[in-house]
Amino acid sequence: MPTDYGVRMSLADMIIGGVFERFPKLQVGAVEHELSWIPHFLDRMDYNYNQRSVGVQGYRFKDDMLPSDFFRRNVFVGFQEDALGIQLRDLIGVETLQWGSDYPHQESTFPRSQEILEEILADCTEEEKAMIAGGNAARVYKI
Repeated sequence: MPTDYGVRMSLADMIIGGVFERFPKLQVGAVEHELSWIPHFLDRMDYNYNQRSVGVQGYRFKDDMLPSDFFRRNVFVGFQEDALGIQLRDLIGVETLQWGSDYPHQESTFPRSQEILEEILADCTEEEKAMIAGGNAARVYKI
């Protein structure tokens, strides 16, 4: 079973269950699951919301919001070394991404953190790099 299964199910329950619609300022973190799973997850949530009976005939989110809109507004995701996820950053939402070294744990990027970060973010703009390497965390944690 993929390690991101539990986080996907929890996030889908919160999003489809309307938690973020009722609490629009709530921020939830999905950390230590990397990023590459997110584009498919968002696509499938939006597809099911738009094409299956609950979304077509049942309750519709206000302001034509989609499940992926709630994800991008209310969820932040932490990662260490997911170059593929960074390639897919526009599908995920750059504003959701937070890099972390996981120091001092064994799976930490330390002592090569700067080198790894520079390599992973090589194709990002300077603004994206600033957001991913600290700006998004500062905004979420209000620091």
